[in-house]
Amino acid sequence: MHILIIEPGSTGHHLIYLEKIAKGYLDSGHNITLCTLAATHQHPLIKNLKSKYEPNINLTCIPDEEYKDALTSKFSDMGRELKMRGIFKKAYKEINSTFAVDYIFLPYLDYCLYAIGLLGSPFGNTAWGGICMRPSFHYQASGVIAPKPKLSKVKEFLFKRCLSLPSLNKLFTIDELLEKHVSNTTQKTKQKIQYIPDPAELLGNHTPKTARAKLGLSEDAKIILVYGALNERKGIQSLIETLNVSSKLENVHLLLVGKQSEGIKKYVQSFALDLTIKKRIHTLDRFVDSEEQQLSFMASDIVWLGYQEHYTMSGVLVLAAISGKPIIGTRLGLIGWYINEKKIGLSIDTQDKVQIQSAIQQISSEIDSKSDLYKNEYFDNHNWGVFLHTLSFTENN
Repeated sequence: MHILIIEPGSTGHHLIYLEKIAKGYLDSGHNITLCTLAATHQHPLIKNLKSKYEPNINLTCIPDEEYKDALTSKFSDMGRELKMRGIFKKAYKEINSTFAVDYIFLPYLDYCLYAIGLLGSPFGNTAWGGICMRPSFHYQASGVIAPKPKLSKVKEFLFKRCLSLPSLNKLFTIDELLEKHVSNTTQKTKQKIQYIPDPAELLGNHTPKTARAKLGLSEDAKIILVYGALNERKGIQSLIETLNVSSKLENVHLLLVGKQSEGIKKYVQSFALDLTIKKRIHTLDRFVDSEEQQLSFMASDIVWLGYQEHYTMSGVLVLAAISGKPIIGTRLGLIGWYINEKKIGLSIDTQDKVQIQSAIQQISSEIDSKSDLYKNEYFDNHNWGVFLHTLSFTENN
Protein backbone atom coordinates (compact mmCIF):
# COMPACT_ATOMS: atom_id res chain seq x y z
CA MET A 1 0.00 0.00 0.00
CA HIS A 2 0.98 3.63 -0.57
CA ILE A 3 0.56 5.62 2.66
CA LEU A 4 0.60 9.42 2.68
CA ILE A 5 1.66 11.05 5.97
CA ILE A 6 1.17 14.81 6.25
CA GLU A 7 2.96 16.68 9.05
CA PRO A 8 4.07 20.32 8.67
CA GLY A 9 5.43 20.65 12.22
CA SER A 10 9.02 19.77 13.11
CA THR A 11 9.39 20.82 16.75
CA GLY A 12 8.73 19.04 20.01
CA HIS A 13 6.69 15.84 19.73
CA HIS A 14 5.82 16.44 16.05
CA LEU A 15 9.07 15.16 14.57
CA ILE A 16 9.39 12.23 16.96
CA TYR A 17 5.85 11.08 16.20
CA LEU A 18 6.45 11.52 12.47
CA GLU A 19 9.65 9.44 12.48
CA LYS A 20 8.24 6.64 14.64
CA ILE A 21 4.97 6.34 12.69
CA ALA A 22 6.73 6.45 9.31
CA LYS A 23 9.12 3.71 10.44
CA GLY A 24 6.15 1.65 11.64
CA TYR A 25 4.53 1.75 8.22
CA LEU A 26 7.80 1.01 6.45
CA ASP A 27 8.60 -1.93 8.71
CA SER A 28 5.13 -3.31 7.93
CA GLY A 29 5.99 -3.41 4.23
CA HIS A 30 4.18 -0.27 3.03
CA ASN A 31 5.46 2.45 0.72
CA ILE A 32 5.09 5.93 2.17
CA THR A 33 5.20 9.56 1.13
CA LEU A 34 6.11 12.08 3.82
CA CYS A 35 4.65 15.52 3.12
CA THR A 36 6.43 18.06 5.33
CA LEU A 37 8.11 21.44 5.22
CA ALA A 38 11.33 21.45 3.18
CA ALA A 39 13.51 22.10 6.24
CA THR A 40 12.24 18.91 7.88
CA HIS A 41 13.81 16.85 5.08
CA GLN A 42 17.24 17.88 6.39
CA HIS A 43 16.67 16.67 9.93
CA PRO A 44 18.89 13.67 10.83
CA LEU A 45 15.87 11.53 11.77
CA ILE A 46 14.27 12.02 8.35
CA LYS A 47 17.56 11.72 6.47
CA ASN A 48 18.21 8.41 8.23
CA LEU A 49 14.76 7.14 7.24
CA LYS A 50 15.38 8.14 3.64
CA SER A 51 18.76 6.45 3.58
CA LYS A 52 17.59 3.24 5.24
CA TYR A 53 14.27 2.70 3.46
CA GLU A 54 14.79 4.10 -0.04
CA PRO A 55 13.14 3.44 -2.53
CA ASN A 56 10.08 2.75 -0.31
CA ILE A 57 9.96 6.31 1.02
CA ASN A 58 9.30 9.52 -0.88
CA LEU A 59 9.54 13.10 0.40
CA THR A 60 7.42 16.02 -0.76
CA CYS A 61 7.06 19.59 0.44
CA ILE A 62 4.35 21.81 1.87
CA PRO A 63 5.11 25.37 0.68
CA ASP A 64 6.54 27.39 3.55
CA GLU A 65 4.63 30.54 2.68
CA GLU A 66 1.28 28.75 2.56
CA TYR A 67 1.95 27.18 5.95
CA LYS A 68 3.01 30.51 7.51
CA ASP A 69 -0.05 32.19 6.01
CA ALA A 70 -2.32 29.58 7.59
CA LEU A 71 -0.70 29.95 11.01
CA THR A 72 -1.14 33.73 10.95
CA SER A 73 -4.75 33.73 9.75
CA LYS A 74 -6.69 36.82 10.82
CA PHE A 75 -9.86 34.81 11.16
CA SER A 76 -9.22 33.11 14.51
CA ASP A 77 -8.68 29.41 15.06
CA MET A 78 -11.27 28.30 12.52
CA GLY A 79 -9.69 30.49 9.85
CA ARG A 80 -6.35 28.79 10.49
CA GLU A 81 -7.97 25.35 10.41
CA LEU A 82 -9.75 26.03 7.12
CA LYS A 83 -6.49 27.12 5.52
CA MET A 84 -4.68 24.07 6.88
CA ARG A 85 -7.41 21.81 5.52
CA GLY A 86 -6.90 23.48 2.14
CA ILE A 87 -3.15 22.80 2.31
CA PHE A 88 -3.76 19.14 3.14
CA LYS A 89 -6.31 18.82 0.31
CA LYS A 90 -3.90 20.33 -2.21
CA ALA A 91 -1.05 18.07 -1.06
CA TYR A 92 -3.23 14.98 -1.37
CA LYS A 93 -4.43 15.88 -4.88
CA GLU A 94 -0.93 16.57 -6.19
CA ILE A 95 0.55 13.36 -4.79
CA ASN A 96 -2.44 11.19 -5.69
CA SER A 97 -2.31 12.41 -9.31
CA THR A 98 1.14 10.89 -9.82
CA PHE A 99 1.09 7.92 -7.45
CA ALA A 100 -2.26 6.61 -6.20
CA VAL A 101 -2.66 7.03 -2.43
CA ASP A 102 -4.30 4.14 -0.59
CA TYR A 103 -4.41 5.66 2.89
CA ILE A 104 -3.63 8.97 4.63
CA PHE A 105 -2.44 9.32 8.20
CA LEU A 106 -2.18 12.59 10.14
CA PRO A 107 0.07 12.31 13.21
CA TYR A 108 -1.38 15.64 14.42
CA LEU A 109 -5.00 15.93 13.35
CA ASP A 110 -5.52 19.08 15.41
CA TYR A 111 -4.24 21.22 12.53
CA CYS A 112 -7.71 21.04 10.98
CA LEU A 113 -9.86 18.71 13.11
CA TYR A 114 -12.89 20.99 13.36
CA ALA A 115 -12.57 22.19 9.76
CA ILE A 116 -12.81 18.56 8.64
CA GLY A 117 -15.84 18.16 10.87
CA LEU A 118 -17.39 21.19 9.18
CA LEU A 119 -16.52 20.55 5.53
CA GLY A 120 -15.75 16.85 5.44
CA SER A 121 -12.59 14.98 4.51
CA PRO A 122 -10.08 16.82 2.28
CA PHE A 123 -9.07 13.45 0.84
CA GLY A 124 -12.17 12.55 -1.15
CA ASN A 125 -13.20 8.94 -0.63
CA THR A 126 -9.71 7.76 0.30
CA ALA A 127 -9.52 6.17 3.76
CA TRP A 128 -7.68 8.13 6.42
CA GLY A 129 -6.91 8.30 10.13
CA GLY A 130 -5.07 10.46 12.61
CA ILE A 131 -4.23 11.40 16.19
CA CYS A 132 -5.81 14.31 18.07
CA MET A 133 -4.21 15.84 21.16
CA ARG A 134 -5.93 19.13 21.95
CA PRO A 135 -9.75 18.87 22.24
CA SER A 136 -10.91 20.25 25.59
CA PHE A 137 -14.69 20.55 25.24
CA HIS A 138 -15.09 17.53 27.55
CA TYR A 139 -12.78 18.66 30.38
CA GLN A 140 -15.31 20.05 32.82
CA ALA A 141 -17.71 17.14 32.32
CA SER A 142 -14.78 14.77 33.00
CA GLY A 143 -13.65 16.40 36.25
CA VAL A 144 -10.70 18.33 34.83
CA ILE A 145 -10.15 21.82 36.26
CA ALA A 146 -9.99 24.06 33.21
CA PRO A 147 -11.83 27.01 31.67
CA LYS A 148 -14.67 26.19 29.34
CA PRO A 149 -13.37 26.64 25.79
CA LYS A 150 -15.04 29.07 23.43
CA LEU A 151 -17.76 27.47 21.34
CA SER A 152 -17.37 24.20 23.26
CA LYS A 153 -20.78 22.88 22.14
CA VAL A 154 -19.94 23.68 18.51
CA LYS A 155 -16.55 22.00 18.81
CA GLU A 156 -18.10 18.90 20.33
CA PHE A 157 -20.67 18.79 17.52
CA LEU A 158 -17.96 19.14 14.84
CA PHE A 159 -15.79 16.53 16.55
CA LYS A 160 -18.61 13.99 16.48
CA ARG A 161 -19.41 14.98 12.91
CA CYS A 162 -15.80 14.22 12.01
CA LEU A 163 -16.15 10.80 13.63
CA SER A 164 -19.18 10.06 11.48
CA LEU A 165 -17.34 10.58 8.17
CA PRO A 166 -17.46 7.30 6.16
CA SER A 167 -13.84 7.62 4.99
CA LEU A 168 -12.47 7.99 8.52
CA ASN A 169 -10.92 4.71 9.57
CA LYS A 170 -9.86 5.52 13.13
CA LEU A 171 -9.35 8.64 15.21
CA PHE A 172 -6.81 8.08 17.98
CA THR A 173 -6.52 10.29 21.06
CA ILE A 174 -3.82 10.51 23.75
CA ASP A 175 -6.54 11.69 26.17
CA GLU A 176 -8.32 8.74 27.78
CA LEU A 177 -11.02 11.06 29.13
CA LEU A 178 -11.95 12.15 25.61
CA GLU A 179 -12.48 8.57 24.49
CA LYS A 180 -14.68 7.86 27.54
CA HIS A 181 -16.70 11.03 27.06
CA VAL A 182 -17.35 10.45 23.37
CA SER A 183 -18.07 6.74 23.84
CA ASN A 184 -20.62 7.55 26.55
CA THR A 185 -22.41 10.19 24.49
CA THR A 186 -22.09 8.89 20.93
CA GLN A 187 -22.86 5.21 20.65
CA LYS A 188 -23.05 5.10 16.84
CA THR A 189 -19.48 6.21 16.20
CA LYS A 190 -17.71 5.18 19.40
CA GLN A 191 -15.86 2.44 17.51
CA LYS A 192 -14.17 5.17 15.45
CA ILE A 193 -12.29 6.65 18.44
CA GLN A 194 -9.54 4.87 20.37
CA TYR A 195 -7.33 5.90 23.26
CA ILE A 196 -3.60 5.49 22.61
CA PRO A 197 -1.17 6.07 25.52
CA ASP A 198 1.12 9.05 24.99
CA PRO A 199 4.52 7.37 24.50
CA ALA A 200 7.82 8.27 26.13
CA GLU A 201 11.08 6.44 26.68
CA LEU A 202 14.17 6.96 28.79
CA LEU A 203 17.10 5.42 26.94
CA GLY A 204 20.31 5.11 28.89
CA ASN A 205 22.09 3.25 31.66
CA HIS A 206 22.74 5.95 34.24
CA THR A 207 21.85 5.37 37.87
CA PRO A 208 21.05 8.31 40.18
CA LYS A 209 24.62 8.12 41.50
CA THR A 210 26.36 8.05 38.10
CA ALA A 211 24.01 10.72 36.72
CA ARG A 212 24.84 13.13 39.54
CA ALA A 213 28.54 12.46 39.18
CA LYS A 214 28.33 13.17 35.44
CA LEU A 215 26.48 16.46 36.04
CA GLY A 216 28.59 17.48 39.04
CA LEU A 217 25.64 17.46 41.44
CA SER A 218 25.81 16.90 45.17
CA GLU A 219 24.69 13.44 46.29
CA ASP A 220 23.02 14.94 49.36
CA ALA A 221 21.01 17.72 47.69
CA LYS A 222 17.37 17.44 46.69
CA ILE A 223 17.26 18.12 42.94
CA ILE A 224 14.18 19.58 41.24
CA LEU A 225 14.18 19.08 37.47
CA VAL A 226 12.54 21.49 35.04
CA TYR A 227 12.69 19.87 31.62
CA GLY A 228 11.83 20.74 28.01
CA ALA A 229 11.44 24.00 26.15
CA LEU A 230 12.00 26.39 29.03
CA ASN A 231 9.80 29.43 28.55
CA GLU A 232 7.70 31.74 30.71
CA ARG A 233 4.74 29.34 30.68
CA LYS A 234 6.66 26.70 32.66
CA GLY A 235 6.21 28.65 35.92
CA ILE A 236 9.94 28.65 36.59
CA GLN A 237 9.86 32.15 38.06
CA SER A 238 7.68 31.24 41.05
CA LEU A 239 9.87 28.21 41.79
CA ILE A 240 13.06 30.29 41.74
CA GLU A 241 11.45 32.98 43.90
CA THR A 242 10.49 30.35 46.47
CA LEU A 243 13.99 28.88 46.59
CA ASN A 244 15.45 32.41 46.89
CA VAL A 245 13.53 33.33 50.04
CA SER A 246 12.96 30.05 51.90
CA SER A 247 15.49 29.20 54.60
CA LYS A 248 13.87 25.74 54.89
CA LEU A 249 14.86 24.75 51.35
CA GLU A 250 18.58 25.50 51.43
CA ASN A 251 19.44 21.92 50.42
CA VAL A 252 17.20 22.08 47.36
CA HIS A 253 18.90 22.58 43.99
CA LEU A 254 17.40 23.36 40.60
CA LEU A 255 18.28 21.51 37.38
CA LEU A 256 17.12 23.35 34.24
CA VAL A 257 17.41 21.12 31.18
CA GLY A 258 16.35 22.37 27.76
CA LYS A 259 16.64 25.38 25.50
CA GLN A 260 15.80 28.53 27.43
CA SER A 261 13.78 31.38 25.95
CA GLU A 262 15.44 34.79 26.06
CA GLY A 263 13.00 35.85 28.78
CA ILE A 264 13.85 32.90 31.01
CA LYS A 265 17.57 33.26 30.34
CA LYS A 266 17.47 36.90 31.46
CA TYR A 267 15.33 36.04 34.46
CA VAL A 268 17.73 33.33 35.64
CA GLN A 269 20.70 35.66 35.21
CA SER A 270 18.97 38.47 37.11
CA PHE A 271 16.95 36.76 39.84
CA ALA A 272 18.77 33.47 40.48
CA LEU A 273 22.14 35.08 41.15
CA ASP A 274 22.20 33.98 44.79
CA LEU A 275 21.35 30.41 43.78
CA THR A 276 24.09 30.52 41.13
CA ILE A 277 26.70 31.77 43.60
CA LYS A 278 25.79 28.97 46.02
CA LYS A 279 25.90 26.47 43.14
CA ARG A 280 22.25 25.54 43.68
CA ILE A 281 21.18 26.08 40.08
CA HIS A 282 22.48 23.92 37.22
CA THR A 283 21.64 24.30 33.54
CA LEU A 284 21.88 22.48 30.23
CA ASP A 285 20.69 25.32 28.00
CA ARG A 286 20.21 23.36 24.79
CA PHE A 287 18.16 20.66 23.14
CA VAL A 288 19.38 17.40 24.68
CA ASP A 289 19.72 13.94 23.19
CA SER A 290 18.15 10.75 24.54
CA GLU A 291 21.14 9.93 26.75
CA GLU A 292 21.11 13.37 28.36
CA GLN A 293 17.36 13.06 28.84
CA GLN A 294 17.73 9.85 30.82
CA LEU A 295 20.68 11.37 32.68
CA SER A 296 18.55 14.35 33.74
CA PHE A 297 15.67 12.32 35.12
CA MET A 298 17.97 9.88 36.94
CA ALA A 299 19.81 12.78 38.59
CA SER A 300 16.64 14.39 39.91
CA ASP A 301 14.41 13.77 42.93
CA ILE A 302 11.37 15.83 41.90
CA VAL A 303 10.02 17.04 38.54
CA TRP A 304 8.42 20.48 38.27
CA LEU A 305 5.34 20.93 36.06
CA GLY A 306 4.17 24.34 37.16
CA TYR A 307 2.78 25.16 33.73
CA GLN A 308 0.73 28.29 33.22
CA GLU A 309 -2.40 28.18 31.00
CA HIS A 310 -1.56 24.69 29.80
CA TYR A 311 -4.45 22.26 30.03
CA THR A 312 -3.57 19.41 27.66
CA MET A 313 -1.36 16.35 28.11
CA SER A 314 2.35 16.62 28.91
CA GLY A 315 5.10 14.36 27.65
CA VAL A 316 7.29 15.46 30.57
CA LEU A 317 4.61 14.14 32.95
CA VAL A 318 4.92 10.72 31.29
CA LEU A 319 8.73 10.82 31.49
CA ALA A 320 8.53 11.68 35.18
CA ALA A 321 6.00 8.93 35.83
CA ILE A 322 7.93 6.17 34.05
CA SER A 323 11.09 7.17 35.92
CA GLY A 324 9.19 7.08 39.22
CA LYS A 325 9.98 10.71 40.00
CA PRO A 326 7.27 12.58 41.96
CA ILE A 327 5.78 15.65 40.31
CA ILE A 328 4.98 19.03 41.77
CA GLY A 329 2.63 20.54 39.23
CA THR A 330 -0.36 22.63 38.44
CA ARG A 331 -3.75 21.51 39.70
CA LEU A 332 -5.22 22.56 36.34
CA GLY A 333 -5.83 20.61 33.15
CA LEU A 334 -4.81 17.03 32.43
CA ILE A 335 -1.58 17.52 34.38
CA GLY A 336 -3.53 18.17 37.57
CA TRP A 337 -5.99 15.38 36.80
CA TYR A 338 -3.23 12.79 36.25
CA ILE A 339 -1.25 13.86 39.31
CA ASN A 340 -4.31 13.37 41.52
CA GLU A 341 -5.91 10.39 39.77
CA LYS A 342 -2.71 8.36 39.40
CA LYS A 343 -1.11 9.61 42.65
CA ILE A 344 2.17 10.59 41.05
CA GLY A 345 2.86 13.77 43.03
CA LEU A 346 1.21 16.86 44.44
CA SER A 347 -0.94 19.33 42.49
CA ILE A 348 -0.90 22.89 43.81
CA ASP A 349 -1.36 26.53 42.93
CA THR A 350 2.07 26.89 41.38
CA GLN A 351 2.06 30.66 41.85
CA ASP A 352 1.70 30.31 45.63
CA LYS A 353 5.14 30.26 47.30
CA VAL A 354 3.76 28.83 50.54
CA GLN A 355 2.23 25.89 48.68
CA ILE A 356 5.43 25.37 46.67
CA GLN A 357 7.57 25.24 49.82
CA SER A 358 5.13 22.93 51.58
CA ALA A 359 4.98 20.55 48.59
CA ILE A 360 8.77 20.37 48.30
CA GLN A 361 9.12 19.66 52.01
CA GLN A 362 6.40 17.01 52.00
CA ILE A 363 7.68 15.11 48.98
CA SER A 364 11.31 15.34 50.16
CA SER A 365 10.33 13.80 53.48
CA GLU A 366 8.22 11.07 51.84
CA ILE A 367 10.85 9.93 49.33
CA ASP A 368 13.48 9.83 52.09
CA SER A 369 11.45 7.07 53.74
CA LYS A 370 10.31 5.30 50.55
CA SER A 371 12.03 6.14 47.29
CA ASP A 372 9.51 4.39 45.01
CA LEU A 373 6.44 5.84 46.69
CA TYR A 374 5.26 7.60 43.52
CA LYS A 375 5.94 4.75 41.09
CA ASN A 376 2.75 3.81 39.21
CA GLU A 377 2.51 0.76 36.94
CA TYR A 378 -0.23 2.47 34.95
CA PHE A 379 2.46 4.23 32.91
CA ASP A 380 4.21 1.01 31.90
CA ASN A 381 2.08 1.06 28.72
CA HIS A 382 3.25 4.54 27.75
CA ASN A 383 5.96 3.35 25.38
CA TRP A 384 6.52 3.25 21.64
CA GLY A 385 5.98 -0.50 21.42
CA VAL A 386 2.42 -0.25 22.76
CA PHE A 387 1.81 2.92 20.75
CA LEU A 388 2.80 1.41 17.41
CA HIS A 389 0.96 -1.83 18.15
CA THR A 390 -2.21 0.17 18.91
CA LEU A 391 -1.97 1.90 15.55
CA SER A 392 -2.11 -1.61 14.01
CA PHE A 393 -0.42 -0.75 10.72
CA THR A 394 -1.37 -3.99 9.04
CA GLU A 395 -4.99 -4.17 10.25
CA ASN A 396 -6.45 -0.68 10.11
CA ASN A 397 -5.59 -0.10 6.49
